[in-house]
Amino acid sequence: MRVNIIGGGIAGCALAYMISQEGGEPVIYEAGPSLYEGEAPEHDCSTYNPRYCAQWDANAKYYSMGYFEALRLFDEFAEEGLDFRWDQCGTLQLLANERKAKRYRKCVASWNANGWGEDDLRLVSSQEASDIAGVEVEHEGMYLKRAGVLSPARICSRLIKGVEVKLNQWVEDVSALSGDATVLACGTKVKNFKEAAHLPITPVRGQVTYIRESAASAKVKATVNYGGHISPSLNGVQYIGATFQPWLKHTNILPEDDVTNIKNLCERFPALAEKYEVVDSKAGVRSAVRDHFPVIGQLTDRIYVSSGHGSHGFISSLSSAIILAKKIVKNEDVVSDDVTKQMSAERFW
Repeated sequence: MRVNIIGGGIAGCALAYMISQEGGEPVIYEAGPSLYEGEAPEHDCSTYNPRYCAQWDANAKYYSMGYFEALRLFDEFAEEGLDFRWDQCGTLQLLANERKAKRYRKCVASWNANGWGEDDLRLVSSQEASDIAGVEVEHEGMYLKRAGVLSPARICSRLIKGVEVKLNQWVEDVSALSGDATVLACGTKVKNFKEAAHLPITPVRGQVTYIRESAASAKVKATVNYGGHISPSLNGVQYIGATFQPWLKHTNILPEDDVTNIKNLCERFPALAEKYEVVDSKAGVRSAVRDHFPVIGQLTDRIYVSSGHGSHGFISSLSSAIILAKKIVKNEDVVSDDVTKQMSAERFW
């Protein structure tokens, strides 16, 4: 089965990999000159973790599938000797206010009751959070021991190994493509196609900042989420972010966004407050949906969609890829009815 994939970002690359695993023949059409949102920074790095939900609902089931698939793939790729800057350093989500504390406590209780062991997810005291983070933390934390950071660009390069990729290929009409099925996996650009023009998918711009480590920040041992986030040091460089700008649609680097990211870090952690050297920056526009859940599934007889993956794009893209690959190549459903209903485009009308 030949499956056309429109878009060479994480969603498209993950889908190409899963299609291949199911015995299909994926072909990626990317409008730009390279995959994964253009040229990656020298210090390309990104966090990976699921989207947290207070209850064990369709959202939790969906993101859990992608998270554990990611861990499986990372182990497999690491055994191959692939250098994708994987640091399973753990992720700490701070319970910085009462609203977050209530939500994350419910999350831990419900997820632990549905297959997530304490080695995967647990609550920690402020003292243990400080020991995990390597920097003083004033709040309790929700700790994911196996989450961390990696290079999305390098992962994408591995995911499309052996896949036919057509760069600088702007597709205007999917009916002009040969093949058995076509998947629109090009973020907000899916709305350029008449089959998906009605979907309520909107752009959200974000910029991350790569800073030269300081003596204090070099002590950070885990990814710490505090509204923003900071990663451990890699070759003397740390990753912080990110801005949230749904009113912007460009990917030009804004120096003031780097100032904002550094300011937020210093305000949250006084021990890390100092003047940092900005080594690099990266801006991206992700696709978002108002109910914070992606749109996945069949639009017409031969056309499918995978978009709206938002700020948890890597994990969401893997879940989407598993679901669509099984459905398109083998006509198998691999998720429960509540997940199918939640991700369907039909939920909007």
